[in-house]
Amino acid sequence: MMIFSPDTLRTQVEASTGGHITVLYDDKGYPSFMRVIPRFRYEDLGFSDQLGNGVATAFIKGGQEKSEIFIGQYAASLYDGRAVSLPGKDPRANINYDAARAACTAKGPGWHLMTVHEWAAIALWCMANDFQPRGNTNWGRAHDATHETALRPDGLEPGNTSGNGRTATGGGPASWRHDGGLSGIADLVGNVWEWQHGLKFVDGRIHVLQDNDFDLEEANWSALGHYVSNESGTATLMNSAGTSDDDSISTEWGSLAKASGYTESQLLQRLLISPAGIIPQGRFYIRTAGERFPYRGGSRSGGSDAGLAALSAYNPRSHSRAIIGFRPAFVA
Repeated sequence: MMIFSPDTLRTQVEASTGGHITVLYDDKGYPSFMRVIPRFRYEDLGFSDQLGNGVATAFIKGGQEKSEIFIGQYAASLYDGRAVSLPGKDPRANINYDAARAACTAKGPGWHLMTVHEWAAIALWCMANDFQPRGNTNWGRAHDATHETALRPDGLEPGNTSGNGRTATGGGPASWRHDGGLSGIADLVGNVWEWQHGLKFVDGRIHVLQDNDFDLEEANWSALGHYVSNESGTATLMNSAGTSDDDSISTEWGSLAKASGYTESQLLQRLLISPAGIIPQGRFYIRTAGERFPYRGGSRSGGSDAGLAALSAYNPRSHSRAIIGFRPAFVA
């Protein structure tokens, strides 16, 4: 377990945010602004009917409950091979899954690439509070509120479709934060897609961490009896292998088809992979052939297809683009 002693920056940040944000340091002393998320249960959110009761999976690691998790307040930038969560930076993009994960785990014990369990927990909290954040979904501005803008590190004005279109981390208004306040997690929607840890699709079959055991070897992830199939160009959840091919298919996440007689997985519902009547905004994209790794949230040009439920499983782990970044997290 890492031991953190108080310092001036941490004390100032905690005092100014009422303790919602703290500053954690990695093995090289680099600071990261981290949102503290106390443990909650699905019944606390009012989602017992859809998701059952019990502690949200983000707060369970290897079967053991954790009192809190820490999520990077900002998408990662990169210093000396270490992912850091800092305001006012151009988010690190053009990075593949393995490099993004390594930049997080290199920081020391407990540090990791944000997991699908953590993303889903934050998204469900937002939905329970009847709030979905906006973000940079239209080249430096919100597509559905174009007066909401942020500084673009490429120097171009909001709405200009030249350049990379990214905005500086945390540069948008409070409505771009997960709780609608300036102490919230910034830019979950739009700006850059974010690589997620703990989920992959292999020829459509879903492999996943059963809980937030982020340092469990990938070979030990659970291969579920659940598949996404390409059924005549329609993404469809099935309990056995279906049509697997390299075609790009997509659908609104909340309208993801399910085969007749499909047996639900409560875990996949809790992870916002199988819709369960809680429908955040976002589109689901997949290719059902080969090994595909996920990223979530949408990008600077995502428009209404971006959102808390936006999930892309188009690409292999080696893929990188100027619209794909990542975010560090920490659990003691």
